[in-house]
Amino acid sequence: MNTPAQNALSALAAEAGIIEDWMGADQRPRRVSPDTLRSLLDAMDLPANSDAEIRDSRHRLAAASAQSHLAPMLIALAGDTVELPGHCAGICQMQTPSQSRVAVRTASAADGTTTLVAPAEPGYYTLTTPGGVTTLAVAPPRAPPVDELLRVKDARAWGLAVQLYSLRRPSPDLAVATHGFGDFGALRDLAATAGSAGADALAISPVHAMFAADPAQCSPYSPSSRLFLNALYADPASVLGKAAVHHALSGMDQARLRALDARPLIDWPAAAASRLELLRRLHARFPVTATPAQRKAYDDYRATAGQDLHDHALFEALHADQTRTQGAPIPWTEWPAELRDPRSPATQRYADAHRAEVDAHMFSQWLASASLAHAQQAARDAGMRIGVLADLAVGGSPAGSHAWSRQADLMTRTSVGAPPDLHNPQGQGWGLTALSPAALRQSGYAAFLAMLRASLAHAGGVRIDHILGMARMWLIPDGASPQDGAYLRYPLTQLLRLTALEAWLRRALVIGENLGTVPDGFDARLQEQGLLGMNVLWFMRAPEPAPEPDPEPALAPSARPVEPAGFLAPADWPPHAVAMTTTHDLPTLEGWWHGQDILWRSRLGLLGPEQDEATLRAGRLADRAALWRAVQTSSPTASALPPSREPPSAELLGFVAATPCPLMLVTLEDLTGQLDQPNLPGTVADHPNWRQRAPLSVADCLNAPATTTRLQSVRAIRGRP
Repeated sequence: MNTPAQNALSALAAEAGIIEDWMGADQRPRRVSPDTLRSLLDAMDLPANSDAEIRDSRHRLAAASAQSHLAPMLIALAGDTVELPGHCAGICQMQTPSQSRVAVRTASAADGTTTLVAPAEPGYYTLTTPGGVTTLAVAPPRAPPVDELLRVKDARAWGLAVQLYSLRRPSPDLAVATHGFGDFGALRDLAATAGSAGADALAISPVHAMFAADPAQCSPYSPSSRLFLNALYADPASVLGKAAVHHALSGMDQARLRALDARPLIDWPAAAASRLELLRRLHARFPVTATPAQRKAYDDYRATAGQDLHDHALFEALHADQTRTQGAPIPWTEWPAELRDPRSPATQRYADAHRAEVDAHMFSQWLASASLAHAQQAARDAGMRIGVLADLAVGGSPAGSHAWSRQADLMTRTSVGAPPDLHNPQGQGWGLTALSPAALRQSGYAAFLAMLRASLAHAGGVRIDHILGMARMWLIPDGASPQDGAYLRYPLTQLLRLTALEAWLRRALVIGENLGTVPDGFDARLQEQGLLGMNVLWFMRAPEPAPEPDPEPALAPSARPVEPAGFLAPADWPPHAVAMTTTHDLPTLEGWWHGQDILWRSRLGLLGPEQDEATLRAGRLADRAALWRAVQTSSPTASALPPSREPPSAELLGFVAATPCPLMLVTLEDLTGQLDQPNLPGTVADHPNWRQRAPLSVADCLNAPATTTRLQSVRAIRGRP
């Protein structure tokens, strides 16, 4: 039985958005411990270590949530009624997106509420009321559907999904060749090739800003900032011209660059050092060699990117300086105290004294931004109706520039992860930052909008990683184990409406990565907002039938043959999603067929306590047979028996292509027959995560005989009209 103190703690947690009772993946009810509740509440500046603290925290939380003040942003659907605080009643002025001003009058109801009707046209409006000024975000009913973006009814298009860093662009001319990893120049060439082959989209791994002073941190899902780009991906020749790049390369070890590019795995520290040297040389000569148009383009970029750009560049300079001083990269929380505040006098003096270095980092960001814009333009010029699909990571590194420069945006003393499930009984700790729900509301959702707009700036759409986090995020107090976390609610309706509005304004496609433990009704909410989910072949299984009475009770359970759940026929796949064979965290077609993922997990000790390699391999053989039965049912021309050695990649790609999903994304790893997946969850250095190169150049990826054969059925089913 709960005590009054426990009841008060639970009430405060609920009011703060912490979910105390939840259902585990094993369908057993779980309850968050009081210690975890107190730790998370303390991280939200709501201390709860005594009755007095709980009362004070509840009072402050109620005051912050009261409707008596005008919020910095109001979000409504077009034509809906918007509720305002009572002191805002009267005649208001509304500035429309076209900058015209119109007068609107509020209405007062018998219950004392004050309302006005939102405009019919979606967009952002400045609303000036007698009680203050706010932004009214008017969202459309839903984001643009694929049919509208592709300008065809019942669309069934296809595209590529690539790990950008893996691309190869060998060339005798080093000004346009890759230098040890793929870049936006290679992406531009692939976009042109894929567009000419009939692709409508080119999905890329995250290209967020990383750490120039610590390139060994190469996971694109743990970036320094999601507001800017990985400057290493810049394609300088496309912005400054080949002559400028040739001059900069003339003083560098060109044989070293060719050797780096020939390797099967990326040597990030070595390759990054060479690319950064090239960028520094280009920056040093820019004042002398730049054309008036180039100078204006750079000045315009800096003016538009504003303070956030300067802060990110200043962080990069400080991080490099601290790394040199300490002999190793250290997080900004361990810098001298006066430099941990981006607005401190000491930090500003450093910025003034190192103006050239800060400008060099801003210059590299400009080159990267312009290079990505060229890749998107090449995609559209080649006939792609969507083009580049960006990837917005779920969080950032707590040691990164966003965590340093915009500290108020983020939850403190917590990290993002996942609760225990059947595959990860201890839960998962990702070591990433999370946006603060309170800060989102207080800032008019500024951080969320900034990241979303940055992702869509030079893209035709975006994949939002772990979009489930818009509803709830599993947060782990610092020092606690992943299983000792809790779900924190986020303002799902507001975030989805803003996402739909940004997509509507840019005519962009939005995909939500909705894999994992999905809350009831969540997929329906995505569908209502016009956002696509993700259907992945390995998970598209028929519901398991109820167990039948055991006809052989003497047979030990471990010895009974287990019939795997059947794979869904293509026609039965949910249509409101992107169809895929796999993702970066899952086995490739080649790897799944041969059990390469099982081999790695066994070799690295990642199997569960009740798992063994032999049993898993037997299960994979049964899964292969089940998948082939589904292929046979959907394709009368399929052979009676599945291939025993080489995976039937063409048939499996055709199987996924036959689904009603409006868009299919084919991974480059499956097209080129790669064995290892890009990332093996649970590993860092033991598996070549985020380092593998494509076996073919961008010029050959879609034209080699084997890839042409694999892609034939996809193009036959999903060719452009």
